Amino acid sequence: MNVSGELVKRTKPRFPRALGLVLLASILVIPVLGFPRQASAAVIASDDFNRADGGLGASWTAISDGAMAISSQAVIGTVGGQTGDIRTAETYPSDQFSAVTVTPTQLTGGQWIGAAVRLQSSGRSGYAGIYYFNFGSPELILYKRSSGAWTQLGAVFSTAALASGTQLQVSAVGKTISMLANGVQRLTVTDGTFTGGAPGIMAYGNARLDSWSGGSAGSGSGGGPFTVGGSVSGLSGTVVLQDNGGDDLPVAASGPFTFATKVASGSPYAVTVKTNPSGQSCSVASGSGTMGSASVTSVAVTCTASSGSGASDDFNRADGALGPSWTATSDGAMAISAQAVTGKAGSVTGDIRTAETYASDQFSSVTLTSTQLTGNQWIGPAVRVRSGGQNAYLGIYYWNSGDPELVLYVRNSGSFTQLGSYSSGPLSAGTQLKVIAVGNTVAFLANGVERIAATDSSVSGGAPGIMASDSATADNWSGGAAGFQVDYLSTDSSGVKTYDVISASNGYGPQPLRVLAPTNPAAGVAHNFIIALPVQGGTGTPYGDGLATMQAMDAQDRYNLTIIEPSFAIDPWFADNPTDARVQYETFMTQELEPWVKQNLATTGHEQTWLIGFSKSGIAGQDLILKHPGLFSLAASWDFPADMSSYDEYGGASSYGTDANFQASYRLTQAFVDARKAPFVSQNRIWIGGYNVFQTDISDYDALLTSEGIAHSTETPQNMAHRWDSGWVPIALAALYQDSLALSG
Repeated sequence: MNVSGELVKRTKPRFPRALGLVLLASILVIPVLGFPRQASAAVIASDDFNRADGGLGASWTAISDGAMAISSQAVIGTVGGQTGDIRTAETYPSDQFSAVTVTPTQLTGGQWIGAAVRLQSSGRSGYAGIYYFNFGSPELILYKRSSGAWTQLGAVFSTAALASGTQLQVSAVGKTISMLANGVQRLTVTDGTFTGGAPGIMAYGNARLDSWSGGSAGSGSGGGPFTVGGSVSGLSGTVVLQDNGGDDLPVAASGPFTFATKVASGSPYAVTVKTNPSGQSCSVASGSGTMGSASVTSVAVTCTASSGSGASDDFNRADGALGPSWTATSDGAMAISAQAVTGKAGSVTGDIRTAETYASDQFSSVTLTSTQLTGNQWIGPAVRVRSGGQNAYLGIYYWNSGDPELVLYVRNSGSFTQLGSYSSGPLSAGTQLKVIAVGNTVAFLANGVERIAATDSSVSGGAPGIMASDSATADNWSGGAAGFQVDYLSTDSSGVKTYDVISASNGYGPQPLRVLAPTNPAAGVAHNFIIALPVQGGTGTPYGDGLATMQAMDAQDRYNLTIIEPSFAIDPWFADNPTDARVQYETFMTQELEPWVKQNLATTGHEQTWLIGFSKSGIAGQDLILKHPGLFSLAASWDFPADMSSYDEYGGASSYGTDANFQASYRLTQAFVDARKAPFVSQNRIWIGGYNVFQTDISDYDALLTSEGIAHSTETPQNMAHRWDSGWVPIALAALYQDSLALSG
C-alpha cells in the first residue's frame, strides 16, 4: 500500500505453501495421550535433562509419532521425523505454560523445535509454538491443532537465527494464547477452542532443545503471570528502570516500585537502569532471574551521588598556578593573576578540571572581565577536553582585530575545525560564556542565549576546562553535568516562538520546538496544552503542519490552547530505540518535554495535556496515553496503522529499532490494551477516526477498545486526504474540548 510516500507497507513472504503442506500433513501430526485436568493449585515443574543418554524418563510420555531422547544433556529429535513428549508427572490446570531453551547446535534446513500447551486427544488437539529454521529464513509460528488439522494462528519473521540460550515459551491463559522469546511477547491470539490438557515439547528432524519448564499460568491459577518489583533507596531525582530491555518505569522517589508488565512463570526477568538521575548513579542488586510461582519483590536499586556532578572556581587566591584541582594542557598552563585566570603572551594555553570525574554530557562556563581583549586574543570555556587538551569542544570570544565574534570549534589531535560563528560585537564585563555538549549536540551560549549550535560526535568523554590565546583573561569558572535544555531563539510575525532543544534522548543535533500561545482566549475556557505530534522527521511539511492547521482555525484562542510542536531528526514513531541512545523519543516526550511544558508554559497550574496526531503519530498518540495516563489527559488519533504487526511494516528505517522492542512495548495488541485499560474505563479520554488509508485498522481498533470496555469517541467516517489540513483536525479538537470538560468536572 503506497500512501503518497508517507507509509509504504512492506510485504513479507508468507509461510511457504509446499513446505507448509509437508509440515501440516506430516511433521505437525502430534498425537498425545489426554489426561483429565482438574487441578486448581499452582504447579511448576522443570527438567534440565542433565542425565544419562536415553529416554526422557518416567515423568514424560512420548507422543504417538515417537519419543524424543536425551543426548549429551539435551533433548534431540529423530532424523526425518517428528517426535515429542508430554509432561505427565503432574496434573495441570487449563491455564498453563511450556518453555524450552535453544541450544548451541543451530537448526538447519526445515528443522524446528517447540513447546506446546493444552495437548489432548492423543495429541490431535492443542496449541504449539515453534522456532522454524525455514531453510535460512527463521520464523516463530503459533499453531492450533483441532481433530488432527493444523491451523497457523500467527507468525513473525526473525532477522537472524536465534542465539543459544534463547528461551521460547508458549502460554494459554483463558482464551489468550501467546508465544514469547526471552520473555518478550512475539505473538498473541485469541482462541477458546481448547481447555485442559498438558504441556509438552516437540521437534522435527534431529533438532535439539534444552532446559524445559512448565506449569500453571494466569492469575486465576496462582501460577502467574507475576509482577517484578522491589525498592529504590538514596534517590534524588528520577531514575528510569527497565525490565527485559523494555517496560520503562520512571521512579521519582525512594521506596517500592513495581513494573506494569507481568512476567509468566518460567520466563526470565532482568531489571536494569536505563537512565540515571541527574548527578547520581544507580546500581541494581538481585535484578535478574527466572520467574517462579510468586511475584518478585526483592530487586534492590541503590542510588548514590556521581562524582564530579559539578564544580566551580572563582580564582580568588594568590597569583600563580591554578592549583591541584586543575591540570595544564600540553600547550601550556594558564595562571591566576589579580584574582582572574589569564593566558600567556604569544601562546595558546589551557587547563583541564581534573579534581572530579565527569560524564560525557557536560558544560563549562567562564565570565568575561573588565580587561578587554586586543588584537587576535581569544578566551573561552571548553568541554570534553582530553589527550592533554588536543581533543575538545571549545567556545571562544575572539577579538578578531576589533570585529569581535563568538566561534565554536572542535579540536581533534591538535587541529581546530570551526563548527559555527556569531558576530557578537564587543561583550561587556560580566558576560557569561557557556559551552554544552549533550550527546552529539554542542552549543555555545552568551548570557544564557544560544548563539551557535552544531552536531558533532567526534569527541566524547574528557572533562571541562578553559583555554586562551595570548594574555586574555576570564573569571568565575563553573562546570559539571549537562542534560536536557531548551533555548529560546525567536518569535515570528504570527506569534509562533521557536526554541532549540538540546537533548541526548532527541539527538542528532539540536531540534527546533515551536510554541503558539493564545493571545485572546475565549472567555470562560480553561487553559490547556496540546502537543501536535509530527509524522515526519525534520521541519518539512509534505503532509501539512499540525501547528499551522490549528493556528489557521484560531484554535489557540477558541479553545484557550498553548500549541506545542516538537521536531525530530528521523521519522518519529515516538518510541525508545534500544540500539540508538539518541533516539529515545518516548523518554523525550514523557521525561523532558512534558515536564518542561508544564513548568514553563503553564498559566494556572491545572492544565491538561492533550495529544493529537495521525498516521505514525496517530499510533504513537495511543501508545503514549495508554502507557502514561498520568501525564497525558486526552489523545486524538486519526487514520493510523492500528493493525501494524511488525516494526518495519511501513518502512525499514524505524525509530522502534527492533521488532522485539515494538512487539514488547508498542504494538497495540489486546494484551497491551488490556493491561493498561483501567484509567480509561470510566472516563472518555480517547478520540479516533480515519478513512482515507487505514479504514480497517481504525474499525479494528474501535472494536478492540469496545471489547475492553474503554470509553472512547469515534469519528463518522469521511474520505479526507491523509494530511493535517484535510478537515479532520477541527472535528478532533471539538471532541477533545468536550471530553476535557467532563474530565475536569
